[in-house]
Order: sequence, then C-alpha cells, then structure tokens
Amino acid sequence: MEPIRETYILLPPGTDFLMYLVLVPFALVFVFGVVYRLRRLGVRSVGELLNSVFRGVGYMARYGLLQRKVVSEHLAGVMHLLIYTGIIALFIGTTLVFIDHDILRVLGLRLLRGDFYLGFEFVLDVMGVAFLLGLALLIYRRFIRHEPRLRNRLEYSMALAGLLFIGLSGYVLEAIRLTVEPRPWSGYSFVGKAVSTAFFVNLPTEPLTLLYRGIWWSHAIVAFAMVAVLPYSPLGHIFSTLLNIAVNAPRQLPLGKMKTPFRIDELDPSADIKLGFRSLSELGWMEKLGLDACTDCGRCEAACPAHAAGTPLSPRDIMQKLRRQLWRSDGLDEDVFASGLIDEEEVWACTTCSACIEACPVLIRPMDYILEMRRALTLEGKLDKRKTAMLTNLSRYGNPYGFDQSEKQKFFEELAEMGVQTLEEKPDAEYVYWIGCASIYDARGREIAKSVAKILLKAGVSFAVLGVEETCTGDPARRIGEEGRFQELALQNIETLKQKSVKKIIVNCPHCFNTLKKEYRDFGLELEVKHHSQVIGELLRTGRLKLTKPLSEKITLHDSCYIGRINDVFEEPRFVIQSANKDGAYVEMSRSGRKSFCCGAGGSTYWYEVRRTDRESVIRLREAVETGASILAVECPYCMQMFADAARVTGVDQSLKIKDIAEIVAESI
Repeated sequence: MEPIRETYILLPPGTDFLMYLVLVPFALVFVFGVVYRLRRLGVRSVGELLNSVFRGVGYMARYGLLQRKVVSEHLAGVMHLLIYTGIIALFIGTTLVFIDHDILRVLGLRLLRGDFYLGFEFVLDVMGVAFLLGLALLIYRRFIRHEPRLRNRLEYSMALAGLLFIGLSGYVLEAIRLTVEPRPWSGYSFVGKAVSTAFFVNLPTEPLTLLYRGIWWSHAIVAFAMVAVLPYSPLGHIFSTLLNIAVNAPRQLPLGKMKTPFRIDELDPSADIKLGFRSLSELGWMEKLGLDACTDCGRCEAACPAHAAGTPLSPRDIMQKLRRQLWRSDGLDEDVFASGLIDEEEVWACTTCSACIEACPVLIRPMDYILEMRRALTLEGKLDKRKTAMLTNLSRYGNPYGFDQSEKQKFFEELAEMGVQTLEEKPDAEYVYWIGCASIYDARGREIAKSVAKILLKAGVSFAVLGVEETCTGDPARRIGEEGRFQELALQNIETLKQKSVKKIIVNCPHCFNTLKKEYRDFGLELEVKHHSQVIGELLRTGRLKLTKPLSEKITLHDSCYIGRINDVFEEPRFVIQSANKDGAYVEMSRSGRKSFCCGAGGSTYWYEVRRTDRESVIRLREAVETGASILAVECPYCMQMFADAARVTGVDQSLKIKDIAEIVAESI
C-alpha cells in the first residue's frame, strides 16, 4: 500500500459535510468579532488597513513572525516560541489536509501521499510535542513557579485549557486510529504510536471507534470555539500584535523624540490648541490598536524603575486599564482621570527612561501614552507647586533651578580662568561646548564641566562656549507636558545657534544631547551633536589625548538612559573607562547596556516629589556596590546628583566614589 492521508477514517459517511455545517456559526461569530473590533478601533476602510500593513511587512516579519524581541528572555522566549511555532505548524497541517481532501481529491489529485505524507506526519508529531512542551512551561511559570508578573485570570486559564485539550486530544485520536486501523508506516506518527502501544493495544475495536468519534467531535468543536472567540479572548493577540507591529512600527518616532503637535511660531493666535488625550475617543485608530495589542505579559512592568521603586506607576496596568476601557460600551468618551480609571500620580511617576519600550516584545510604547496624558493635564493646569515653580523658573530665569544671570556669569568666569573662550572671542571654533543647566548651576556638576574643559584644552580641540547666551534646552518643560514653554526655549536657542553658524556641539548632559540632536530637528536645526564620552573616545583613539597616570581601581559604569538605551552610545564610555584604568578592572552591573536601570531623575521627576517606597537611585546604587567596585562611573550630571544623594542616605559614600567619566580621564592626564 502506498502511504496516503486517510481523512475522516473511523467516522460515518457524511461527517465532512456535517462538520462544515457545524463550522458555519462559529465562522460567523469570528467574522463578526473581527469586523466589530476593527470598527471599534476606528479603522475607516479595509484599504487603509491593508495599506498600513503593507508598509510594515518587514517589521512584522522580524518582530512578529520571527519573534525577535520575544526570545530575548530565555525561559519566556523558549515557552512562547514553542507554543507559537506549534500553533503555526498545526494550522499549516490543517490547511494542507483541507487542500488535499476537499480540493485536490475532488480533482483526482492527492498531495498527502508517499514520502511527502510520511514527512508530513513526522513533522506534525514533532511540532505537536513542541506545542505541548511550551504549554507545560506556561503551566510551570503560572501555577508552579508563580512568577509575580504573570496574572492568573479566568480567561487566561480557559485559553490554556483549550489549547491543552486540543494538543492532547490530537495525539489520543492519532493513537486510537493507529490501533483500530494499523498501517505499516505508523512509526512516522511516533507519538501516536507510543500512546497506542501504552494504552490501547488489545482493547476492543468497537468501543475504541465510538471513543474516537466522541473525542473527534469534541476536538473539532473546541478548536472551532477557540477560533470563534479569538477576536474576544486573550488569544486575539495573535492577530492584534502582528497588526500593531506592521501598522505602528514604521511610523514610530525615534526613542527620545516626542511628537510635535504644533509650532508656536506658525500658530494662528485664534487656534484652539489640543494637546494629549483625556478620553480614548481623542486617539486615532493606530493608537487604539497599540492598546489592543497589549498581551499583559508584564515585561514593561518588570523593567520599569518607577514600579520597582514602589511608585503608583505600572506601565502594564496603564495599558491594560486603557485597553479594557476601549472595549466598554461607553468607554471611548469617558474621561480617564475624572472616572478614576487613571490616577494622576501614575502619570507623573514616569521617568521617561524608555525601559518599557525596550522591553515590549510587540513594539508597544506605553511611555508615549503616559506623556500624552501629561500634556493633557498640563494644558489644564493640573500641576502642583513644584512643577509650576520649575516652569516659572524656565520662563523667568532660563533655567529650572531659578538662579539669576549672575550665577551663570560667575561660572563662565571660572571657565575663562582655565583658558576657555566664548564664541564671541573665538568665532572660528570647530565645536561649541554646551554646558547645560545641571553643570552650570550645581556645584558638583561644575566639576564635571571643568574636567571636560581640561580634557579639550589638553588635546588641543578647537572649541568655545556660548557663555551667558546659553539657556535651558527646554527638555524639563517638554517632559512635564508644557509644549509651549519648551518651544519658546527651543526657538530662542535655535536662533542663537543659527546666528553664530554653529554646526558642531559637544555636550556632557544626556538630556541636552538628546534634545539638541533629535528634538530641535522639527524646528529646522540640524547639528552634529556629540556626547563628551564620544569626543574623549575619539581623542584617545587618535592619540591626541595621552593618559600618563592611569587609575588602578575597580570601576563599574552606570549607563544613562538618554545616552545608552535612547541614543545607542554604549561602546565609547566603556572604552574611555578602560583606557583610563589599564591597571585596574572594569566590571558590569547586573543590569547594563540596554537593560540599564534609571537613576530616577528623568522625565522632569527630578523637579518634583513622587510618592514611592524606595528610590530608584538607591536601588541602582545597591547594584553598583554588589559589583565590588570602588568607583561608580557616570556620564550624566543628573545621575551624579542622584547617586551622590543616595550614597549619603545609604552611608556608602565613604566606600564608593562617584565620578563622571570626564573626571576619571582628567585625573589620568
């Protein structure tokens, strides 16, 4: 006998027709759910949807089909990959059976025959095992290991039970079939053969046949039911996440860049300014799709420093609450704050470190929703005294500290004594060194700026400073949601830089770096912006800077969020530290690089109080101490201030020195 697929074996004649008859209502429920879901999201036409998906096919392939970010977590990644590939393989197998039996067989042709069929049976058995192993890992993580971030809701358990039943009953059906109708090639269905040998050999044929029919129909109905409820159940993420990746990934702004909703220099004075959102009806369908795609996996929550510090914020909860609101009958027009759905404290706790974005396996950006809600609150004046004072300081003094011009003048006079010239004095300078507020007005920050200046002077770099003309870039205002104040400062700085024909800038503040490099582009300014770690690295690599007194201490580095994760500067700071510490040792913290943990100063949270049980800076400092390092190297003046305070609070300021990488290099010259 030639090996061939025998569909509907052990079933009465007409079962195929009856099965499709039973399938119809389930299919209608599925189609209705898909249509309802798309309409609820606000998709205007199928053409618009398909056009958006087409633009993101590459992203969908990398991050959806190939699971590029899902597998970044080992256990969770393996689990998801096994379940995901198992489902795809079983779907492909079912489709091939349909084509073989319902189309080709009618035409006198067969696909599932001979060696191809034997390979088909073997591969399906292998993928079925993978599928069940994935489900076993899921059960282990949820019900045995009890991973805190995994929630055990009824709908999740029901979906798991359905998948488990489909996987196990499939092998039982295969085992009974091979027992009642044995074939010479049954060994290719090795799992079914093993189950048959273990449980069904020597049992009467007739009861087995009846058992087969009962399990076959229950298997089919459960499968139909799970497909029907896909648009309504957690398993719907199979489609919504793929759509989100395809639709939203191509249009996402670079990390660290906020949306520019208007330009005040082009704004009609009579225009009604709309910022952020307070109800979901104010979101476009693509933003709603991002909410719908959230799988409640908890990776963003696990990565969030604000959540770890015990603030009210969980990016996962924000997304899940908004998602549930999306599907409530009256949810679209309800004010998320007035209704109590979102607490304002949740929104203000975000440090804008982008860890949630980095962690999300399906490219959702919780931080973007949080910042847009901030904008809505700020537009309505929902600010406490400290936030208001910071914004007032920016308007009145051009810095968030509230110091007057004399303080700035005093510091630039100190730099002048070192030999640093202003751009007025040195108009042909190649670089402008942008100091930044934290290094102008904070005593500890000034030491960083002086170290940078010492290095640049020693290496003979052609640079100058703006002097008293330098003012805040506006980053604190934009992150707090005050777009108008940000743009006023941005346009003032841009006018100054254009008038002086500035093309290249060196900065030691990551927030200034990000704003000058990415956010000023929307206002017509293109600059070559370099962080001081990059410049120092170049000077060391080219031999323009020689280090004659390298340190010999163990050093660990804290990656600043706005330099590392947000702007992809990882190699140069490490190269600089290792170059200045040849006789010592460099050691990484448990969380470093893209997975670095925020110091807690970003998102303007430095300027106001957030209710928390611990401090992000203290948590991070503990990680630094655990490395056994004697120096914690930083690359941001705000990180410096946060860790210095944390060191005093925890009492480790005597055993762990906190230095900027510029200070480490300056000591080694």
